[in-house]
Amino acid sequence: MQAPSERSGPSLARAVGGAGFFTLAFGSIVGSGWVVVLGEWIAAAGPGGALIGFLAGGLLMALVAAAYAELVARLPRAGCECSFALEGIGPRSGFITGWFLCLYVVSFTAFEAIALSWFLEMLFPALAQGPVPYRLLGHDVSLFALLLGVCGAVLLGIFNSLGAHLAVGLQRLITFAFIGLSLLLILLGFWKGDPQNWQPFFLAPERGSLGTGIFWVFATSTLFLSGFQSAANAIEERSHATSFKSVARAMIGGVAGATAFYCLIILASPALVPWRDLLTQSLPVAAAFQKALPNGLASKIILIAAIISLAKTWSALHLSASRLVLAQARAGFLPVALAKVDPVHGVPRRAIMFVAVCTCFGVCLGRGAILPIINMSTICVTLIVVLSLIALLRVRRRQNVQPGFVLAGGTPLVLMIMLGAAVAAIVAVVSPFQAATGVPLEFLMMGGWTFLGIIFWLGTAAQRVR
Repeated sequence: MQAPSERSGPSLARAVGGAGFFTLAFGSIVGSGWVVVLGEWIAAAGPGGALIGFLAGGLLMALVAAAYAELVARLPRAGCECSFALEGIGPRSGFITGWFLCLYVVSFTAFEAIALSWFLEMLFPALAQGPVPYRLLGHDVSLFALLLGVCGAVLLGIFNSLGAHLAVGLQRLITFAFIGLSLLLILLGFWKGDPQNWQPFFLAPERGSLGTGIFWVFATSTLFLSGFQSAANAIEERSHATSFKSVARAMIGGVAGATAFYCLIILASPALVPWRDLLTQSLPVAAAFQKALPNGLASKIILIAAIISLAKTWSALHLSASRLVLAQARAGFLPVALAKVDPVHGVPRRAIMFVAVCTCFGVCLGRGAILPIINMSTICVTLIVVLSLIALLRVRRRQNVQPGFVLAGGTPLVLMIMLGAAVAAIVAVVSPFQAATGVPLEFLMMGGWTFLGIIFWLGTAAQRVR
C-alpha cells in the first residue's frame, strides 16, 4: 500500500546537523517537569532511591535510544515510532502506535503551556490576581493561563512554519544557555548545601515499600528521559554532511546528559533543605534554592531557568508532534491534507497548525491535569517502546543491507531492553490505581482518545485503499 501523499510533492528541507540533533534530543528530554515533580520522586524512596531509579532509567533509555538510532538508519522517515511499527509490524500497529504517541506528545505540549503560566505567576504574583473563568480538576483555570497558552501555541506554530532551520537554530541557542545556567545552579546547591540534609538517604513511602518506590521512579524516569525521539522524528531533515552515527551519538548523548542533570538536581536540591520539608512545596526545587541566596534570588533564577527549559522543550515537542502527524497522514491514518509539505519552507505547515490547535484544547484542562498527563504519557511511551523494539527485530530479519548504524549485542540485548521497558509499562499502568478511588482520570482520557481514534481509523479507510 502506498500512502497517497507519498506519490508526489515537495520534500522536507534537509537542514539539521549533529548539534541540531543533540539539542532536539536533550532539549525535549529536560523540560520543566523537574521543577514540579521533584518532591514526588524524593517522596517515593528518599534521595537515594530516586537516584537509583533515575540511573536505572537512564541506562535503559540510553539503550533504547541506540536501538532507535538503528531503526532510523534502516527507516529514515519522519514519524519515528509510527513509521517503525507500520513497516515492521503492519498498518494497525502503525496506527495504534502513532495515535497514542500523538496523545503523549500533544499532551506534553499542553503540559508545557500550562506550566509556563504557573511559573510566570510564581515569578510575578500580580499575574495570578486576574479573572478565573472556571475551576477544573481541583484547580482554578485563570484567564491569564488560557490566553498565554493559546497565544504561545499559535505563535510557536507560526514560527515553526517558517522552516526547520529556524526552529532548530533557536533550539540550539536556548539549550546551551540552559545547560550553562543549570550547571551554575547545581554547583551553587552543592557549595551551599549540607549532606546531612539527605538523611535518611533511603526511605520507604507511606504506602508501599522502598522497592516499590524505586520502581515507580524508574518507570516515571522513562517518560522524563524519552524526549530523544524528537531527534528521530527529524531524521528526514538530516543534512547531507551528517552521518547516521552522528545522529546516534546525539540521541544517546542527549539521554546521558539528561540523566546526569536529573541525578544532580535530585542531590543538589535536598542538600540545601532537609528533604522532607520539600514534600509539601508546590515547586520544591525553587523552595530549596530559596535558601541558597538572599532575598529569594536563587528561586527566581530557578524559575527563569525553568521557563528557558520549558521554551526549548515546547518548541522541540511541537516540531516532533507535527512530523508525527505528517507520518500518519502519509500512511493514510489521518486526513491526507495534513501530509502537505510547503514547497517554499519545506515544512508540514498544516500538521504544525493542527498541533497548535490541539495544544490550545489541552491548555483548557488547567493545572489539575499535570499529574494525570505525566502518568498517561508514561503508559504510552513505555508501551510504544516495546512495539518499536519488536519492529526492530522484524525489520532486521527482512533487510539484508548494513545500515549506517547498528546496535551492538544482537537480539539478546534487544530482548533485554524490551523486558526493561515492559516492566516500566506494567508499573506505569498499576501506579494510578494506588491513589485513585475509582477509574483514574488517566484511563478516562485514554479511553476518550481511543474512541476518537476509532472514528479516524474508520473515516480514513477509503484513502488507505486507493
